[in-house]
Amino acid sequence: MIQGKSKTEANYRAVYLDSSSSLKDFALDRKKYYKKYVLNEVVDDEESKAATTGRVVETLLMEPYEFDNRFFMSSCISSPTGLMLSFVEALYKYSMEATDENGNIMRTFEEISKDAYTESGFKIKYDAVISKFAGSDAEIYYNEIRQVRSKGLTVVTTEEVASAERIVEALRTNPVTAEVVNLVDSIRWTVKNQMQIEGYSVDGHLFKSMMDKVIIDHEQKTIQVYDLKCTWSVENFYSEYYLYRRAYIQAYLYYVAMDSLTISESSDLSGYTVLPPRFIVCDSTNYYNPLIYTLSEEDLKEAYEGFEHKGRTYPGVKELIKDLNWAINNNVWNISRKNYINNGLVNLKD
Repeated sequence: MIQGKSKTEANYRAVYLDSSSSLKDFALDRKKYYKKYVLNEVVDDEESKAATTGRVVETLLMEPYEFDNRFFMSSCISSPTGLMLSFVEALYKYSMEATDENGNIMRTFEEISKDAYTESGFKIKYDAVISKFAGSDAEIYYNEIRQVRSKGLTVVTTEEVASAERIVEALRTNPVTAEVVNLVDSIRWTVKNQMQIEGYSVDGHLFKSMMDKVIIDHEQKTIQVYDLKCTWSVENFYSEYYLYRRAYIQAYLYYVAMDSLTISESSDLSGYTVLPPRFIVCDSTNYYNPLIYTLSEEDLKEAYEGFEHKGRTYPGVKELIKDLNWAINNNVWNISRKNYINNGLVNLKD
């Protein structure tokens, strides 16, 4: 029997092991990694609308029964946008910072809202913003996120869910993606959604992974991992997501995670070949055709060793693990390993 771990998303995330997400956080923002994974502080991740849509799509497509465990349906038809959304998010942040252990807000609304006003970037006067906010859907939305975010839920509107449902239908019917997303278990195929693997090792560092879709072909003895991404720019996925969001880290770790199940001769997957992962990329506005981005063995090698693209260097998993282990072992988070070794002296063009 082919197995991965079977836990809820919340329980999976509670397992204290690094993942592609935490390694990406370390690569992009060492301070965030330290606060979130070392100090165990609550760090609010500013999800874009595309990322939220992607999570809803992923849930509706692969685990619809988990929707209520991940999302809270807003009473608003649509969420705030633009500067008002910035104001609401800032208001939430300052409200949480001012809340004590008993749930009491220790600052006045005027004090908090003025800080939020300054941060939001509104050019109109403060009183005008408050007039727009009071009694509006924006205020309802603010009160909803205050109530449910602490429970690990994401507030979504009926408009957002309806949009996600249209994207799911497109993925199921589009000739590019239909064969993959509609595949079910059979004599030839084993299909695993949200497959979890914990405790596999890369260069001696232990990781966990939760993969969106794994398709095992028992006839060809191959294993194909797919990850679903919902973006604003489907046809520019390589530069605007794969590189910018360091998705190559995810691809490499997913590959190693699945390969770890083929090593033991007693495993049901012994002798199977793990193929380079693929990304199913859909448009968060459901306008552009979904695409499947394929990786090569060379792409995986670059993901591990690091590479350059248009004059910019992207550190590989090998270097990132080395840097992370150095930071952990020395408890040094405010300077990189390289700059520490060089006594803080940096060549200007490095």
